[in-house]
Amino acid sequence: MECSLDFSAVIFDLDGTLLDTLGEIAAAGNAALSRMGFEPHPVDSYRDFVGSGAKKLAWRALPEGHQTQDAYDRLVPILLEEFEQGLNTVARPYGGVPEILAEFAAAGKKMAVLSNKPHEFTVQAVNKFLPKVDFFAVYGGRRDIPLKPEPDVALELAKAMGAAPERTLFVGDSDVDIRTGINAGMIAVGAGWGFRGEGELVKAGANLVLDTPADLISLL
Repeated sequence: MECSLDFSAVIFDLDGTLLDTLGEIAAAGNAALSRMGFEPHPVDSYRDFVGSGAKKLAWRALPEGHQTQDAYDRLVPILLEEFEQGLNTVARPYGGVPEILAEFAAAGKKMAVLSNKPHEFTVQAVNKFLPKVDFFAVYGGRRDIPLKPEPDVALELAKAMGAAPERTLFVGDSDVDIRTGINAGMIAVGAGWGFRGEGELVKAGANLVLDTPADLISLL
């Protein structure tokens, strides 16, 4: 697969792009729901719940007929507690990701992580699973900072890395990531191996969709 692009920096999403965390997210979500007396969801349901941060996930996970402000306000802190307790217990990097990122570094590409996952959880996950990767910065969702698909943080990262937006790749597995890349004027690359699949990424306007993590090498 040959699709070499002209770029100097890459911003990666985390969950569903670099790390397979679906089972871990589902376990935390279902444990939180159970504590509130609600039935759990199938793991695959969480493919559609994730992508917009923990608070949006909490709302989406509430059962039909129970999506009230009161239930939401009670669920959010419980969900965050369950996330923290189960953090990095089930998650793992997708196959070959550490080695692929090492090749990007060897090629002189600057790299950063931008996730809507709470910031402290994002940093902990990267430190555990990708400790040898020299990321320029690792950002998760932070208080009073716009989440993806708003382009603010992506543009801030590109500027800090000395890369023009049009020479920056934004790689992610959801429509939120693709819209972030487009909103920032970057090259939006879909991670077709992630939680949402090729169809959503194409519909969102991805410049390119890759089938496997190994296909990232073709971008160099």
